[in-house]
Amino acid sequence: MKLIYKTTRYYLIYALFIFGLGTVLFYYVIKIILINSIDEAIHQEKLQLIENLNYENVIDELRPSENIEIRHSDLTHIVPDKYSIILVYDSAQKATVDYRQLKAVYEFEGKFYEIQIRQSMEEAEALLYGILPAEIALFLLFMVGVLVMNNFVNRNVWKPFYDLLEKIKEYDFEKTKVIQNVDSDIAEFKELGVSIEKMTTKIYKDFLSQKEFNENSSHELQTPLAIIRNKLELLVQSPNLGENDLEIIQSVFNAVKRLTLLNRGLILISKIDNQQYSGTESVNISSVLKTSIENFYYQIEENELHLTTLIENQVILSANFILIETLISNILSNAIRHNSKGGVLEITLNSDYLLIKNTGKPLLFKSEDMFERFKKSSDKEQSIGLGLSIVKKIGILMNFDVKYSNEGDFHSMKIIF
Repeated sequence: MKLIYKTTRYYLIYALFIFGLGTVLFYYVIKIILINSIDEAIHQEKLQLIENLNYENVIDELRPSENIEIRHSDLTHIVPDKYSIILVYDSAQKATVDYRQLKAVYEFEGKFYEIQIRQSMEEAEALLYGILPAEIALFLLFMVGVLVMNNFVNRNVWKPFYDLLEKIKEYDFEKTKVIQNVDSDIAEFKELGVSIEKMTTKIYKDFLSQKEFNENSSHELQTPLAIIRNKLELLVQSPNLGENDLEIIQSVFNAVKRLTLLNRGLILISKIDNQQYSGTESVNISSVLKTSIENFYYQIEENELHLTTLIENQVILSANFILIETLISNILSNAIRHNSKGGVLEITLNSDYLLIKNTGKPLLFKSEDMFERFKKSSDKEQSIGLGLSIVKKIGILMNFDVKYSNEGDFHSMKIIF
């Protein structure tokens, strides 16, 4: 949920609570005011009636209205006035109507009389029920106005924030480099923009430093590795070496070879990250795959693998030839290297995907870590742990979907074009 809607929701809940409580209180306050007004009118009518009775001096001959009753009382003293609400049947409306009634005791010539005065509450209730809908309508109008105004204000006030958020979403330090500060008259947004500009500036500088270090170190390593390899080859040709000496030299030679492969892999990853293979051409994937299979034919025979191929002819994609060749070579190499002796290797290619399945031992780590650098599913020395990481990098650059799955002893690598 967006921040604007979340805050608006709390405002609405608070407003609804206040309105509900306010409506109830308003109803009862108005009702009390109207009842007090009726009581005051009845009280004044009682005073006027008593004044008239004192003036006429003949109570029995008076003819009060239908809402006034005077009758003898058994009381021997004056009691306080009593107000109440009663229901009276109205023959004209054929329904019961609420009346406000006053009962009072009046003394005349030593005798006590009970006076009852009633007044209809119909007009007061009509007024009350007329005010209530108007109040609700005004409140709804007020709420709609608040929502519209709140939405308008929020969108304008929070605009610098959303502009900055959009830039962060699209941020690519190779293209954007630095996210410039968004000008705003709001202190918090201005401070946020300055902080993000400083952060992205540092990220870009660190990226350039790391890129330069990777390029320099990888290239600088090639020369001493080549020298060591040449010296080892010359040393092997020496006639004074014993069997133990040759074994030591061979182990050093293997280590140098592995280090050379590792350096080449890191250089390739660095070039992919730096988008040095951005050029594309029409590549015949079928031809590249068949050539790669021929290049690995010796390893396939050596491991006694049962090879099955289903390769569709003329599968052509717009891609970088070197990267496609590297991707296929790395997947095939991985499937052969980690296969079981006498295992199965199945290769399927069509216009939608490339699927390579092989038998092998279970993974020594989680499948989601398969494409991380230096993750190896075996302890074989010739494995440097970069092959599938390079495959993933190429897949991202070429917009391929690279998926790994495992069913029993079978490992599957699928490249969806």
